[in-house]
Amino acid sequence: MKLLVFKKTLIAFSLLWLSLIFAACSSITSEPTSLTGTPGQTTASPTTGTGATNNTTVPPSTTLPNVTVSEIQATEITVSGSMYVSTGTTNYYTATVIPDNAVNLSVEWSVTSRGGQADIDQSGALHAISPGGVTVKATSTNGLFAEKNVAILSVSIPVQSVEILGEELINHGERSNYSIAVTPVNATYRQVEWEIESGEAKIDGNGRLAPKGSGSVVISVSVDGVITTKMINVAAYTGSVSDVKVLLNRVDLRNTVLKDYEREFEALFPMYNVTFETLLDYENNSRIRLMGGDYGDVLLIPSSVSAQNLPYYFAPIGSLESLSQSWRYVSQKAYNGLVYGLPTYGNVNGIIYNKKVFANAGIENVPTTPEAFLAAMQIIKSHYSTNSDFIAPFYTNKKDSWPLDQWQGNVSSVSGDPNYYYNILPEDRNAFSVGSPHYIVYKLLYDLVRQGLIENDPSTTNWERSKVEFVKGNIGSMVAGSWAVSQFVDVAIKVRDGTHQYDNGTPVEQSDLANPADVGYMPFPYTNTDGKIYSAHSPDFFIGIKRNTTHMQGSIDFMMWFLQESGYYQFTGGIPPRSDMPFPAVIQAFEDLGTILFEEVSATGPMLGKLELVESNSGIVLWNPDWKSSLFENAYYDLRTYNQITSELNDLWNLGIDLTE
Repeated sequence: MKLLVFKKTLIAFSLLWLSLIFAACSSITSEPTSLTGTPGQTTASPTTGTGATNNTTVPPSTTLPNVTVSEIQATEITVSGSMYVSTGTTNYYTATVIPDNAVNLSVEWSVTSRGGQADIDQSGALHAISPGGVTVKATSTNGLFAEKNVAILSVSIPVQSVEILGEELINHGERSNYSIAVTPVNATYRQVEWEIESGEAKIDGNGRLAPKGSGSVVISVSVDGVITTKMINVAAYTGSVSDVKVLLNRVDLRNTVLKDYEREFEALFPMYNVTFETLLDYENNSRIRLMGGDYGDVLLIPSSVSAQNLPYYFAPIGSLESLSQSWRYVSQKAYNGLVYGLPTYGNVNGIIYNKKVFANAGIENVPTTPEAFLAAMQIIKSHYSTNSDFIAPFYTNKKDSWPLDQWQGNVSSVSGDPNYYYNILPEDRNAFSVGSPHYIVYKLLYDLVRQGLIENDPSTTNWERSKVEFVKGNIGSMVAGSWAVSQFVDVAIKVRDGTHQYDNGTPVEQSDLANPADVGYMPFPYTNTDGKIYSAHSPDFFIGIKRNTTHMQGSIDFMMWFLQESGYYQFTGGIPPRSDMPFPAVIQAFEDLGTILFEEVSATGPMLGKLELVESNSGIVLWNPDWKSSLFENAYYDLRTYNQITSELNDLWNLGIDLTE
């Protein structure tokens, strides 16, 4: 026992000693850094080392808090669609799962024969093959199901008239289902479209109506082009109103999209008053708020919160067994079989590039190796050398710090192994050695900086301005998750139309150079030893609920609305959080290039929480920009070689492993 204590004390002392050496090599003075001059000229000193440990610690308690699972299960399910279809046609069926804030709204579709023959896919599209009867079935993840008997006819019978069935008086804050009755009853209709004709409300494709205020609402339905309407009276909400506070990272949306979300949510849920607070440097500032206990009711979960610490801060949403059937990535925010956060959306990782810049420089194909990418950047630099407006072939956004973290998302992709990040890396004693995924990814960053292929003055970079310059063709490429694509496309449209403004309200000059079609996205340029390019898709932030919030019901209602109805994941261009929703177009483009997509496998068994412990014990928090900033500055000022840097990082990582064992 004494020997073990002595060993760990010696390791800890060695870790401190090596960290001090690392910091000393990285920093000549403690004065603030000014990144000016040209690469290779030591005009100022870089910042220090790997940065402090940023893992969120457990509150002062020795036992886990009592947990009350807030999982809301589906209690009712109905299937909508025609009772009669014609052979050879495709007809669409929808399922309504109630309540709307249930965590398991996705369904599995199946069809069984009652003399007829048909196939159905998981979007509810039924292809009628031969005459007779079939039964269409929708089953929710908790086993609840609904069925609809369908007759397949050898002829088509058109719809002559339609009637809307449902309540004529509903309350604001409640939702109601509407259905149709067609004449003749055996009409073989295929297309049903619901709309709001007048009044403040929304209605989905299943005929489920949600009023946004009191008064009258007129809804309409079109069945194969035959239209009818119905008026519904909405009684005013007279109940109490409670507050829900939400912490998010999108400072750029606080005066636009989030204001729209606030109005929309409060219109649909008049019993709540929602307030958004957006934080700069969300990861670090939210961690501080978490430790102080002032972190709202609903928030994005800081990535520094380990699985073991989730129960101290967040309310359990449901069981892992149940939620993993409907939601992507949830095992990453689970502990002891309970899930504490749901993904806002997912990303692939890679490089956003301006297609016109590449084409003008004569680059026809996207690079597939680091060497080819560097060569492409050199070609672009030479081509635009006489263009005074052109900023850089590659833009790092170093000053804002967090863009450097975007490089980390490519590590799993380079490994080509779904298990690497969470189940191999915590025990990988060559994590930063030559040929490792980290070595390959960050060598490209080092080489871009060292070869002068980046912006001239990294101390003045600006994320919002870089988007404008990119769409105008003054920047060639940047590393970013696929979430960035929709932002750049949106900026391109607004700059072209002369409607874009910076977050502070300053208008951006209109430019015909901006074209949303020029926004491209490529996988990280690395071809694996098997000749294939891999790309991991992984979650962005998870959203969770404060463990001891006094507004639990409102928090649940907001979280489920935000994830399933607000359109946030579509707005970001991300992978939808629910597994029954299709991948967006940007992901399809990766597949068209032959890229093999995979989802990271979460830590299991003894590996659960081990990565976070190794990060904490080594001082290398992988998703923290501090050590990447140090690497950047060593390249910029030509202080140390890349192998010197990675050798020391590898030593620190190994000491972290030793302290964790």
